[in-house]
Amino acid sequence: MFTILYLKELRENVQNYRFLLALLLCLVLIPLGFTVSQKDYTERRKAYDQTVQDYEQSRKTAVELWSNGGSAFRPPSPLSLISDGVEMVLPNSVETRGYISDQGAQVQFNTSRRVDNPFTALFGRLDLAFIVSTVLAVLVMIFTFNAVAGEKERRTLALVVANPVPRPTVVAAKMAAGSSLLAASFLVGTAAGLLLTIALGLSPFSQAGTALPFVIAVGVSLLFLLVFYNLGLLVSSASRSSVSAMVTLLAVWVGLAMVLPKASVIAARLLLPVRSQQVVDLEKSQIRSQFNRELEATVRDLTRSMPGIKDMSMEEYFKQKNANNPIVAAFEKAQAERRAEFAARLNTALDKVDAEFEKQRGRQAALARNLSRLSPVSCFVHVLVELAGTGFVEEKAWRDTRSRFKQILDREIAPKTGSFAFGDVTYGSMDLDSNALAPKLLAGPVPLESRLAAVWIDLVLLAIYGILFFACAHLAFLRYDVR
Repeated sequence: MFTILYLKELRENVQNYRFLLALLLCLVLIPLGFTVSQKDYTERRKAYDQTVQDYEQSRKTAVELWSNGGSAFRPPSPLSLISDGVEMVLPNSVETRGYISDQGAQVQFNTSRRVDNPFTALFGRLDLAFIVSTVLAVLVMIFTFNAVAGEKERRTLALVVANPVPRPTVVAAKMAAGSSLLAASFLVGTAAGLLLTIALGLSPFSQAGTALPFVIAVGVSLLFLLVFYNLGLLVSSASRSSVSAMVTLLAVWVGLAMVLPKASVIAARLLLPVRSQQVVDLEKSQIRSQFNRELEATVRDLTRSMPGIKDMSMEEYFKQKNANNPIVAAFEKAQAERRAEFAARLNTALDKVDAEFEKQRGRQAALARNLSRLSPVSCFVHVLVELAGTGFVEEKAWRDTRSRFKQILDREIAPKTGSFAFGDVTYGSMDLDSNALAPKLLAGPVPLESRLAAVWIDLVLLAIYGILFFACAHLAFLRYDVR
């Protein structure tokens, strides 16, 4: 009986051109999105490789890095065709600010990346996440709005259930037939997109470790389509007419795809307000200024209290310095000790500000993410952006890269530089080996295990939503009165 009903649903969906519409859209949009995304990635990868090459040629030694500044660069994600995520707003490099002094390196993100086409930022990219969560989600509504409500209006459903046919079999056949056609359309479009990128020399699998995340993303997309199909069956089973089912589905889709994700961000900001990055940078600048004033006062006191130094004139001081006078050497040593102490305290204070800011940001982001998980659309998008390597796991890893880059510079460059003051004159010294190689830091990809660990809750919730929607659709169908 299930086979008969399944074939009946297949035939109806094919005859009313829904399957043809879904297949046509998938064959056009998915290959187009894949091709545009891969061309964009190819251009950004070439720019990244050239930038890294130019940087390494101009900073072969530690001295060149100290004088020209250091940087660490983030490679573009080869799987941005799955989801562009937050990559468009992620900094493309970490760079030093000013000279690396004995107080340590000042490291900041380079946010000067410009979008080639402003309309891309305005409307978003045609990636897989958008195609599935928006275009195919609307197609699901077209498939399901009258799957049950339409047969109620035509009275054909009464003829079916009047026979000894288990009602769960009827619902299962409708779900299986419609979701099979949608899955077939999606898989054909995905295969066409891959073949087109390979034919154009733009294969997304040219780098190691990209095939498995893509396969998982396709599987999650199929799961999302099944979840939305079950939601459509639920609304159609609970509605009295096709029109009311379509209106309800549109309202539900707007709420789940548009309102709830944005409302979760607003609610998180209201409940857990966080200072802006500009305010934090201003606070750190004020801390540096305060420490510099205290350091200057300490150096002045040292100059006035140290025997043999307090009575020297400026000219006599530098004359004795050039003559390697041990009194001057002792003064510089004492000054270096105080500067090292202040540098340690300064870095501790700055790290405390950064840690508190990251803690507040993390709590706000976690609240927004948990609230948005009330929508299966948000769960789906969360999974795809992490699989693509363009999500918040990548953003956190990039912040960790900034910290590691600063640690490398503070360990290998900062201790070999020094600054001293006598009176109103500040002079520096550098003990860097002119032949020492410049330290390098390459940002590696985040392991797939770490990305999946961040979204396992979303995967579980997607499965729960699918089961819940189907169970509710089954209950609504059981309550249908054939009279």
